[in-house]
Amino acid sequence: MVCERVSLPGGGAAIVCSPGRRKRCACGKSAPFLCDWKVTSRRSGTCDAPICADHATEPAPNKHLCPTHTEAYAAWQAAQPTRMPA
Repeated sequence: MVCERVSLPGGGAAIVCSPGRRKRCACGKSAPFLCDWKVTSRRSGTCDAPICADHATEPAPNKHLCPTHTEAYAAWQAAQPTRMPA
């Protein structure tokens, strides 16, 4: 069983436990995030690769990408047409 301390709004804290092993990033560190890149071949619909804070990119609030999908996101952004200011 894996347990961790979670900070709550207002300064409180809770201990949350779940079955199974703690997920680890490819570098070996604890992985508090899962990659949110959309993948149609997975049941969850996202990559779900475990990533640590050092290797996660946050392109939008509460959305995290693994290093592989950070590169894919950069390529996608580069392919988008540039917009002229109004």
